[in-house]
Amino acid sequence: MKKIAVLGGGQVGASVAKILTDDGNDITLVDNNASVLEDLQEDNDIKTIQGNASSPSILNQVELSDCDILIATTASDEVNLVSCHLAKKMFNVPNVIARLRNAEYREETSDFNLDLFSIDSIISPSLLVTDFIKNIIEHPGAFQAFDFADGKLQVIGVTVLRDGPLAGKKLSEFKKHMPNVNVNVIAIYRDRKSLPVNGSSIIETGDDVFFLATEENMRFMSELRKNQSRVENIMIAGGGNVGTILAAKLSEKFSTKIIEKDQSRSKYLSETLEGVVVLNDDISDESLLENEGIKDVDFFCSVTNDDQMNILSSKLAKDLGAKKSIAIINKPSYRKLVSKEIDVVVSPEDVTIGSLLASVRASDVVKVHSLGFGEAELFEVIIHGDKNTSKVVSKKISDLELPQGCRIGAIYRNESVILAQGDIEICSEDRLIIFLLNKRDFPKLAKLFQVGIGFF
Repeated sequence: MKKIAVLGGGQVGASVAKILTDDGNDITLVDNNASVLEDLQEDNDIKTIQGNASSPSILNQVELSDCDILIATTASDEVNLVSCHLAKKMFNVPNVIARLRNAEYREETSDFNLDLFSIDSIISPSLLVTDFIKNIIEHPGAFQAFDFADGKLQVIGVTVLRDGPLAGKKLSEFKKHMPNVNVNVIAIYRDRKSLPVNGSSIIETGDDVFFLATEENMRFMSELRKNQSRVENIMIAGGGNVGTILAAKLSEKFSTKIIEKDQSRSKYLSETLEGVVVLNDDISDESLLENEGIKDVDFFCSVTNDDQMNILSSKLAKDLGAKKSIAIINKPSYRKLVSKEIDVVVSPEDVTIGSLLASVRASDVVKVHSLGFGEAELFEVIIHGDKNTSKVVSKKISDLELPQGCRIGAIYRNESVILAQGDIEICSEDRLIIFLLNKRDFPKLAKLFQVGIGFF
């Protein structure tokens, strides 16, 4: 059990605090808003303190000197910076993590020296969301796409089409249809409910299926989406942090346009972004979208800071002929309402939380991603020990006592990816890529993987 301080009770801070509490940690959360703290206390065993997160006296009340980790997720970058600095210098907290939104605080884009604030890890929502969207666009037909195993393993979520090769067939028939393609199915959802995964599972139109495959085997995506045209044209609505980074990255491969209403910001974008067409206009202007060839747009990405504007502009773009729409939506209630109308709904909260959990849970957890369905997670964990000190080393995958709904999808060993099969033995220093149906079962897995004496 770790003693962890979370500063900021917004969507990210509150969610991380809840998850880490379920993991069995001792959590203290600080926020200025009394009602936020009351809501958290009602349903969770979380100690709360009302006050300014950058105040030394408040941090003293948190008993930071006894904390293993501090996570600063307030709405203010400056408060997060100061809090982290005080945590290190005044209270000697071993692991200090800050969520920073402003691009000027990212070392790779400025001369700002984060060492001055003694921060161990930086979580940048704009970079995380940008990479998430870029992955989706580079895998046409996917509604979620993640990298594991140092980028050598892809996890792709697709919705089964009526005329697709999987519709109405058993999972075992997939190999017969594409015998030279080596992939694993890690999860199947129907109406957002998880289904068993085995050879006799019958896939139906509309099912959401998550595949694991190496990059060279990703050609199977074209088989699943035979009617998916090649991606050439991208239009981005919103020239903020996410829009700017996304345009810069996508313009290296695709014809890219970005629409920004603010004139001074548009001028900055036109001077900064090479190879990107910058339009100073309103993203909800129907005539603008038509004049700029919305019918030829393969992906319309609405990434402003306004959920309602992102929803409206995405739906408008689709109505006018854009092939696919992607929208950043922060409010969970909004995401549920439009999940059927917008092709890809991006939750900055889910993307950020995954990165935070990978930094916090244990040094052996390399990466965490939420599947966006209920409580499911995919994560990568390093196995340590030997057959005398570990419950899993030298054991076959089929012999492991995993929580219900938990599946090992792949093993990353000696820089090579091995798609999991029941007869494969686990070795020390293997990285396992695991599907966990309910994130509350993580403590059970952590106990299974821990190294100790006298297990056998």
